[in-house]
Amino acid sequence: MRIISRWNAVLAIVGLAVTGRATQAQLPDLPKLHPSFYGSAEADTRSAQFYLLGMYVGMGGLGWSPYFNVNGYLDHYPIGTENRSLSAVSPTLGLAYAGRTDGISFGGGYTWVNNPDAEAPGAEGGNSNGATASLGLYHNSRGRRPMHAQLLSNYNFGSKYVWARGRASVPFRNSAAHPARLGLEVVGQGGGDGPLTTNTYEVGPTLEYEWNDNLRTTGVVGYKSVGGSALTSRESAAYFKLEFSLSP
Repeated sequence: MRIISRWNAVLAIVGLAVTGRATQAQLPDLPKLHPSFYGSAEADTRSAQFYLLGMYVGMGGLGWSPYFNVNGYLDHYPIGTENRSLSAVSPTLGLAYAGRTDGISFGGGYTWVNNPDAEAPGAEGGNSNGATASLGLYHNSRGRRPMHAQLLSNYNFGSKYVWARGRASVPFRNSAAHPARLGLEVVGQGGGDGPLTTNTYEVGPTLEYEWNDNLRTTGVVGYKSVGGSALTSRESAAYFKLEFSLSP
């Protein structure tokens, strides 16, 4: 009886193992999450500073897939002789489509702002609390010096504030595999809920460098113009920006 019981136990274990393998073989391969981290630091000759740190989580691969993005930013800016600051956190859920050379993404979220200020210029996600909508487009051409083009935009319904940035770049020299890319960025942002409004425009050359398959940095030196009813006069400045993108 003990021998029969032991054989029954062995057969039960073998049966569970076979069943588990068969079940595993029948299950489809689930897409894996691909997190990436990004950040930027910007300063200008008006003594304004902007810092941003974020995380993007997508599925990877071609076709449609959901994504989650969250970032936090700190905006330090002068108003007259006074220096002010605000900070914010902005999560977003959305859908992204990735093709071989083109892509699009759109999403919705909310921005929580600490120390909201309608006079704050340069707050990419808005200078007060509000629901947000975002849209992104990209195109990568082919050839010896393929151009990469990108458009990112975000709108905060609470502060009626819009931010948009367009970039285009080509490889340095005549090799598509060169780790450095030269390009141009154009940024426009502004809005306001009420009589106080701000607007900021930036344009400058970009230098991207791909250190490896996981890490990329971008530097920008350009011209900035800041105005709106919240400021007594329009101000111009040079700005400096450094960004990174890390995909483990």
